[in-house]
Amino acid sequence: MMKILTILFSITTIAASASAQANSNDSTVRAELEKAYAENAAAFLRYDLPGVMALRAPDFHTITPDGRTQDRAGMELYITGIMNGIKKWNKAEFTIDSLEVRGDTALAIVSQHIDRMALRPDNLVHHVETWVTQRETWIKTDSRWLMWRVDQLHNQRRMVDGKEQ
Repeated sequence: MMKILTILFSITTIAASASAQANSNDSTVRAELEKAYAENAAAFLRYDLPGVMALRAPDFHTITPDGRTQDRAGMELYITGIMNGIKKWNKAEFTIDSLEVRGDTALAIVSQHIDRMALRPDNLVHHVETWVTQRETWIKTDSRWLMWRVDQLHNQRRMVDGKEQ
């Protein structure tokens, strides 16, 4: 009986140690990704397209809600269009709601809130706020995390001059 208790205690100790290591690793990855999100927001706020794209993997892509894939070149063009239309940034916030780490891959559910003064189709500048929650997959390279994929967009909202669109 003592042998069985010793084995069970050993298994429990090993499992608890592995869990603590995983939690510590998740905390480290979360801190690294929060730093990357701060860099991303800062690059947007200074209209720094190369800075934004430097945080994306060479094979970065998005999956739109209707299932279309947008590759890195298409996303760079899209981001350029957004930046060209923004006359003043008020804020760009990215919040990691949850994080799952699988080796050199991190899956983050992220809430995004973007507030800006932007040119609209009427050729006038309006106060525009958008919100979205999406899954962002990051891959670890030699020295840093790079965003590889964005998908599962939901909770999308847009307000223009305080009115829901």
